[in-house]
Amino acid sequence: KQLMDIRDGARPIPTMAGQVDDMTDQQLADIAAYYASKAVTGNQADPALVALGEKVYRAGIAERKVAACSGCHSPNGKGNSLAGYPALHGQHPEYIAAQLRAYRKGYEDPEGRTNDGDTKIMRSNAFGLSDMEIEAVASYAAGLK
Repeated sequence: KQLMDIRDGARPIPTMAGQVDDMTDQQLADIAAYYASKAVTGNQADPALVALGEKVYRAGIAERKVAACSGCHSPNGKGNSLAGYPALHGQHPEYIAAQLRAYRKGYEDPEGRTNDGDTKIMRSNAFGLSDMEIEAVASYAAGLK
């Protein structure tokens, strides 16, 4: 889905511009299958951010209507491919944080990331997070095994 969104302009990523423009759905599915077959290498969570990151990931922030990440991305960060929720474990924390910031921007600005559907679940959750909370939850999720 992500590669198709990039190709179709629903997920603007300048570094990918031109790379997938002329690919068919099947070619993109083959690329995704190839990368999905690779072992996840894993990352280490920043010890200074673990407590805050775990709190946001597992419980959310009710007073700001931020849902727990684990509800969609699973407690172990392996995602839910049938529902279209990507795995976060082993992902680079910088990438996760960048995506959260892009969704947060997309809450009010169409130049941000807006490919989370009509529910705007990622945009509304990211909009409720501070910069520190984004860094913490990104580090925590990346370190999940």
